[in-house]
Amino acid sequence: MFKKAVLLSLGAFALTVSSSTAFADSIFSLDNSACSSGCSSLPAGTVTLHQNGANSVAVTVQLTTDYSFRNAPDNNHHAFVFDLSGVTGVTATGISSGPNAQTFTFSGLGSYKDAGLGANFDYAFECSTCAVGATSTPTQLLSFTLNGLGLTTSSFASNGSNYFGVDVVGLNTTSGLGKTGNIGASQPGLTTAVTPEPGSLFLLATGILGTAGAIRRRMGTVRG
Repeated sequence: MFKKAVLLSLGAFALTVSSSTAFADSIFSLDNSACSSGCSSLPAGTVTLHQNGANSVAVTVQLTTDYSFRNAPDNNHHAFVFDLSGVTGVTATGISSGPNAQTFTFSGLGSYKDAGLGANFDYAFECSTCAVGATSTPTQLLSFTLNGLGLTTSSFASNGSNYFGVDVVGLNTTSGLGKTGNIGASQPGLTTAVTPEPGSLFLLATGILGTAGAIRRRMGTVRG
């Protein structure tokens, strides 16, 4: 009975540690072209959401090598747009880009149109230094951390047609060299498997070893 009880407790301990400290990612495909021409290579990339903890989500926008973010000369195109539901006080930190770093700024709550992607979006990022058209120094990665009261990966909502939008320019004949327009993520994100953080694995291993030692000592006492 003692051994069975310990094993049951150990299983509960492992489940508690892994579930309380690990988060699954949500990955959205940029699969919906609203370009008037070009943008013929799809999907154009992905948007990955990772829960950092309470009220914090890391966002990674990765374009394929067919495209680059761009700096549109009008209000119908924004580098990256999205909607949130039930979140207040949203801020963005740790903004970075590459492989050729550019200046991206968070515009905050407003009404932002990416033409062809349905209703306007609530939040936007602008790239003030990106090229308007095709460039030999493309920027295909945008990453940042969003913080806001009640923010989770499930807070990212569709604007009625798309969950996200990006304004791109084609970099080759496959995607339409120099062709520009908006591409959206029209489908819900796919959830990845939950993988415990390294620290959680260490705690789990320590618990297993400690419990195993207790079992050996108890069994040795019984035999003696």
